[in-house]
Amino acid sequence: MPIVVPNDGIPAHARRLASEPVRRADLALAFSESGASSVEVLVEGKTFYPPMLADVASATSSVHINQFGFRPGVVGDAFAEALVAKAAEGVPVRLVVDRQGSDPEGGSQAFYERLTGAGVEVCVVRATKARSAVGPLGGGGAAAWNLRGLGHIDHRKVAVIDGRIGWVGGAGIEDHFEDGRFHDLFVRVEGPVVAQLQLVFVAGFRWLGGPIAAADVDVLFPELEGGADPVPAVVLHNAPGSYRPITDAIARVLDEATTTLDVVNPYVTDRRMIRRIEQAARRGVRVRLFVPANANNWACAAAQQFHHATLLDAGVRILEYPTMLHAKAFVRDGEELLAGTCNLEAWSLRRFFEIDLGIRSARVAAQFDERFAAPAEDVSTPGRPLSGGKERARAAAFALVSPLL
Repeated sequence: MPIVVPNDGIPAHARRLASEPVRRADLALAFSESGASSVEVLVEGKTFYPPMLADVASATSSVHINQFGFRPGVVGDAFAEALVAKAAEGVPVRLVVDRQGSDPEGGSQAFYERLTGAGVEVCVVRATKARSAVGPLGGGGAAAWNLRGLGHIDHRKVAVIDGRIGWVGGAGIEDHFEDGRFHDLFVRVEGPVVAQLQLVFVAGFRWLGGPIAAADVDVLFPELEGGADPVPAVVLHNAPGSYRPITDAIARVLDEATTTLDVVNPYVTDRRMIRRIEQAARRGVRVRLFVPANANNWACAAAQQFHHATLLDAGVRILEYPTMLHAKAFVRDGEELLAGTCNLEAWSLRRFFEIDLGIRSARVAAQFDERFAAPAEDVSTPGRPLSGGKERARAAAFALVSPLL
């Protein structure tokens, strides 16, 4: 069962998490709709990394980053330098990374030793290790069994600055998101909804053994104004277990679309979600499905292409982006945007840690179309049904095992 946290009860809940041991069940947080005083959709690393770094540089009370892929490189080194500088100023810097995505104890070890040596507190999700250390990286925590955590990779990409600014998107802190090889986006928000992002971070950091004093909670959760015309917004967070609000929200968006539906995703293999996209088109919704022309996961690409003929027959416009389209977003009827980290495949929908922002705003939906969808459509090529027998047989085989991909 989820833990329902009212918006006015977020600081009190954070104090409890800071004061008591946090179990995995405590990560299933359910929020009601809040508001954002500003929302901005930023496309491509060259567009979103500079303001994200500027926000880090402006931090005065805390920098919290939860990142699947944070590795050394031009981009990673720039962020490391910014985090080290903040820690040197005495600003608490806390970081949660995934072992598979960031490799902090392998190829990236020297990179992370620099961070921890400078005072950055780093906690690691080790979803592929049966036994793993508990507590911050380099802290010498005792090893414990991690059987219930196996397979539950942390795929989230979030930054929270001073409890006032939030970033949610699909990109890692890695060079291929900045140099054009991967096409992605981030959504930057300010206002009361940022408190929900902050609580998700606090819960995860504490679950991994990271220290946060109850006395520091008030600093982490400042009073936030919604502005003169707040945008309705909510944080949706899939944690391992039966409560999967992002999965439910995606299904609802697909089912409730009446006029237009944009689906942007690199890995579209879940049969139930694909069926929903097909049904939307068959009831007259104008559906655009944006996918990469050459996905970096060839098995998922083959499984997805198995469904192209059915989707095209239903009236779905499949648009294949020329480089590795990696963004994950859904826009319903030009009035609702769901964007974040969740892919349309079994691991994201049911097993991984994922996080999305749900935003109800025609203005934000129009901004998404102007900055992402319309330019992507201009350079994309139409998807096609598979033709050759060998090609179809291969795709059918991968579609059959898609729940395992």
